[in-house]
Parts: sequence; structure tokens; C-alpha cells
Amino acid sequence: MQTIPHDIAAGFFLLPLAVLAALAVLLIRSFRQLRWVVAIMVAWTALTAALAASGTLADFETGHPRIPILVLTQLVFVVWLAWFSRWSGDLAQIPQLYLVGLQCFRIPVELMLAELAARNLLAVEMTFHGKNFDILTGITAVILAIWVRRDGEECMRHVLIVWNLMGLSFVTAVLAHGLLSIPYPFQLLHLSIPTFVIASFPVVWLPTVLVPVAYLLHFVSLKRCLAERTGASEGVSG
Repeated sequence: MQTIPHDIAAGFFLLPLAVLAALAVLLIRSFRQLRWVVAIMVAWTALTAALAASGTLADFETGHPRIPILVLTQLVFVVWLAWFSRWSGDLAQIPQLYLVGLQCFRIPVELMLAELAARNLLAVEMTFHGKNFDILTGITAVILAIWVRRDGEECMRHVLIVWNLMGLSFVTAVLAHGLLSIPYPFQLLHLSIPTFVIASFPVVWLPTVLVPVAYLLHFVSLKRCLAERTGASEGVSG
């Protein structure tokens, strides 16, 4: 298992906890009935930490795609929660200011990935020096949140839809590169450095915690945009 430098490890440990804490406060303050979602997030974070710390996820020789299974499992849960669950409507009531603004966590994530690459622990292709454009999502999230706060959500709806689709495309591209370059026997993408590092604690929280949070915020923001559009259309027809 790779040894992560203490300064980077501290970042990958503290940032997911801070993001989860912010999301938990937002959910509980908005809808107390969503406390079970917070409980699942906490349990999932603990589970992935235990698996990584035990070295289970660093077993690449057997060919069991444990990391992709964990990531895809959480993404399925996120899609269900944001779009198909009975609580999706409650989530869509969260103001865009928070849904968009919280995505700024992607800025420090990209800075830490660049530092991993600088220390030869990650392929440069996985950073903003290569094929990773996700830092743009974080930067524009700050700008867009300020814009939404100033002008309101309604006039920004189409901009928000485009921005969310952009953010989803960026994070999906990075996630695909990361998962396909894990050094399993069936590794499909060969970068300058295989993606060993995401099997280590606490970097494992990047694909298993932070990426699902990014998807959840995008999906809920999109659902809110579409709900507002539907409401406006019904108002016109009425």
C-alpha cells in the first residue's frame, strides 16, 4: 500500500469530513426526516475508511474490482435518492445558493491531486495539468453562487442547467479515467502512473465520498431547475 505524505493525507481526511458536515447540516436543518440519509453517509464513510485502512482495497492481483463496485454502488444510491425516491422533492427545495456553492470543494480537491502528481503518486493526466478540467467547476461554482445570490434563481435557471451538465461531464470524465486506470488485471487505461493511490486511506474518500456528493448536488440542482420550469409552465397554462 502506498504511503501518503502527511500534509496531503490531512487534506484528504479533513476535506471530506468538512463537506459531509456541511451537507449534513443543510439536510437536517431543511428536513429532519432526512436524518437517515446523514446516518447512511456516516456509515458509508466509516466502511470505506475501514476497507482502505485494512488493505482490502489495495489487493489488485485477484481481479475483484472492489473500488469500482463501491463507487458505482454509491452512485446508484445517489441517483435513486435525487430522482426517484419519495424524498427527491424535499431535496429539490434546497436553495440553489447552497447546492451550487458547496461545489467549491472541488478546488482544493484538484490542488491536492496536483500535489500527488508532483510527488509521483498520481498520473499527471489526472490533474488540471493534464486531462482533468474539474477545477473549472469549483471556480465557476463560487462565481455562480454569488450571481444567484444577487440576481435570484429564476433568471439563472438556464445557466444553472448548462453549468450542472458541464460539471457532470467533467467529474464523469475524471472518474472514468481514475477507475479504468486502476491496476487490475483487466486495466483498460494505461496512464503514466497507475491509479494505486485511491485504494489508500484517506484518498479513498475522493471516489467513494466526495465524487458521490458532487453528483448528488448536481442532480438535486438540476431537479430543482426542472421543477421550477414545470411550475412556471403550469402557471402560464393556468
